[in-house]
Amino acid sequence: MSINIQNQTPRLVFPFGVSVQRGLVEDFTAVGQYGYNSAVSTTFATIWGGTGLYVYPTTATTAVATSSNTASDDGGTVLITGLNASFNQISETITIGGSASTNSFIRVFSARMLTANTGDANVGNITITVDSKTVAYITATYGSNLSAIYTVPANKRAYIISASIGMSKQKEVEAKILSKTINNGNVWNTVGYQTTFAVPIFREFPIPIVVEEKSDIEIRAKADATSAISASFSLLLEDY
Repeated sequence: MSINIQNQTPRLVFPFGVSVQRGLVEDFTAVGQYGYNSAVSTTFATIWGGTGLYVYPTTATTAVATSSNTASDDGGTVLITGLNASFNQISETITIGGSASTNSFIRVFSARMLTANTGDANVGNITITVDSKTVAYITATYGSNLSAIYTVPANKRAYIISASIGMSKQKEVEAKILSKTINNGNVWNTVGYQTTFAVPIFREFPIPIVVEEKSDIEIRAKADATSAISASFSLLLEDY
């Protein structure tokens, strides 16, 4: 039986997060994004599989998957999840080295292999392209993209409830959570900020960070010398 969150005294048999994942809490779903950038330098970079700042598509187009090792990976399949031109969530399975997707995407925030042509993972690096931009990058052998990015779908509100940052070297690191709504002139706003010296950090937000529909969210970081950095965030989505 679903729980109406408007009920002032809801009874949850499971912890709230588990109840949401089981579909027991009306109008709520959960999302977890995690990323890794192997070479973050002294300027802010998005924590994702590529380099530098992530570049978002400006036009919804079909998606194509290619590999740096065509002989080993072509013929494998990848499930991509993102948003269409109306910012509604869509998913489609496409073939590496094969035809473009039948759906057009304005955002792609998840890509994971379903089948491998060789072995049990991708041998080469898999690149997912939309609007001539790399929207997802699956590093060789990882099987999934590692991108601390997300875009809130239409008619939903996001509540960021936790975030983390980790580093591979004993370096000073600055990290920030940013959001950008398509209705505010594409200005990035910093909604969370953390500094640390070689100590991984996990933060929960008792008062969640609220992000409105059709807004991009990402984590960026910089270090005082080149370092590999990981990051993640979890959020709840509310229908409205």
